Amino acid sequence: MDKQVKETRKIGIYGSRLMISAIGASLQEKSEFEIQKIDGFVPDIIDEPDAAPFDVILFDLAATQPHFAIPLIHTHPTIMMIGVDLANKKMLVLCGKESRLLTVEDLVQAIQAGGRSSQAESEG
Repeated sequence: MDKQVKETRKIGIYGSRLMISAIGASLQEKSEFEIQKIDGFVPDIIDEPDAAPFDVILFDLAATQPHFAIPLIHTHPTIMMIGVDLANKKMLVLCGKESRLLTVEDLVQAIQAGGRSSQAESEG
């Protein structure tokens, strides 16, 4: 039997509120995650020449202006951004995964796929 080697995912915790720190502390108990607190402005940290890339950046959706996420994902498309708002029991997941857009039908399929997950959440 071959043992599968678990890949360690580097997770950045951005924000100073207790809620986001508590989430970071909970995730730190998982051996497959390497948690690092991000102090400063995220693009400045990520663009440092010696910085190892994050796989995921968690941020407080209620306290942080999420407008920083889109340019960051555009520059670093492999980073997944997860905004968390525990008060409203919501999270916003942004990633740079690209989809093929050749026809209007491709666009319609993307819209329908997005609508299904939103509709399922509201029904549940």
